[in-house]
Amino acid sequence: MRNPQGRIYMKPKTILAFVFVQVFLHVPALAAEFFFERDPSLPLVYVTAAFRGGATQDPDQKSGATDLMGRLMLRGTKNKTKSQIDLALDQMGGAIEFETRAEFIAFRGMVLSENLPAYLSLLTEIITTPSFRSLELEKLKKEQSSALLDELNQDRSLVKLRFDETFFRGHPYSKPNHGKIKDIQKLGVADLQSQYQKLITGPNLVLLAAGDAERSRFEEFVGAVSRGKADSRSIAPIPEFEQKNQKLRVVIFDKPERTQTQVLIGQKGVSFKTPDLDALQLANHAFGGAGFQARLMIELRVKRGWTYGAGSNFKLGSSPHSWKIGFFPKNADTPAAIQEALNMVRDLKQNGITEKEFDFARKSIINSAGFTYNTPQRRLENRLTEVVFGLPEGYFTDYADRISKITRDQVNAALATFLEPERLMVGLVATSSLSRGPIAKILGIPESQIEVQSYQKE
Repeated sequence: MRNPQGRIYMKPKTILAFVFVQVFLHVPALAAEFFFERDPSLPLVYVTAAFRGGATQDPDQKSGATDLMGRLMLRGTKNKTKSQIDLALDQMGGAIEFETRAEFIAFRGMVLSENLPAYLSLLTEIITTPSFRSLELEKLKKEQSSALLDELNQDRSLVKLRFDETFFRGHPYSKPNHGKIKDIQKLGVADLQSQYQKLITGPNLVLLAAGDAERSRFEEFVGAVSRGKADSRSIAPIPEFEQKNQKLRVVIFDKPERTQTQVLIGQKGVSFKTPDLDALQLANHAFGGAGFQARLMIELRVKRGWTYGAGSNFKLGSSPHSWKIGFFPKNADTPAAIQEALNMVRDLKQNGITEKEFDFARKSIINSAGFTYNTPQRRLENRLTEVVFGLPEGYFTDYADRISKITRDQVNAALATFLEPERLMVGLVATSSLSRGPIAKILGIPESQIEVQSYQKE
């Protein structure tokens, strides 16, 4: 079964065994890692071959190089064409997809367990002997550019993309996972081969698998991939972002004829290793993460009817990323909704969350925590996050226990330290001729202080 993001999940009826096996290969400079969970409830095997490093490792002015590299690897090896790879997968009842994240990439797939040896052989070939054919690259660049053009027509995804590009300008977190059209059009085979040599190495490999199989099958795969890719170069760490604006920043991504506005309000966030992260996550659940029970939804939709939805969330990484509020009012309600959201952040910093909100958020998180690791695939995905971001094993399974020990005083102290209401950035996809004046007036700032960028600028 596939979720809307294209990931493949299985819901087994029973879990008969739960075993993680970590293998460190005895090869100089190699530390490929392998985690396996046996589950014979269905005759399927799920495989994720991930590599540390992602879109943040794209060279400057060459965004999309990592994503194109991985997608092109699925389009041909030294011995097989794209058609032959597709046919082989069909014949063995398998599938392989590629995903680019900010700080890792992953080849994800599934296969009938009886065909696992042939599947792993093909995956090994794809990873170790990609052909990088120029003709396939040109086809892929056209497809990718077309997909990015479609994305420009989706205001909700557009505002997220443009917000990060603007807020993190000059920092690796500004690089979009799928690249920019202007950069993609300039990329050549040599650029992708260079990225391949940088990222697809033994030390970067993390293999995760679950299903009806024996672990020895995967140990052979890890060895084969690592022997062919023993380069020991390391991934550049993500430097901490320095937020430069010292006052409220408002940026309109100008798009003609908008009747509804997509709004994001955000600031520099925290990393996975921030000591107050659990307290801040609990606070965020109460403020904007609990649907109709959250303060944002109650104030902006239930009481005032300004937006159909409203929420807030942390985006996490190895370095502090962002905390954002999002909502989408009609044009006439946009200025007042922005003002109210800003006032709510100020109040949250000063007064924190109420005892009622605290009790609800804590119980909600604890009661639902089990759903984050109730299938082999979710447990392995959690383990991937733990490995990539240097978290202790069991970080996610221990989450409910950690939340149960947090006090409201700790939550509100964390909010008082973390929130910076006067340094927030407001980013919105809107028609500037309709929105700029009313927003400036209600916020009490000159129109010249509101930046206007074309929604197509990047």
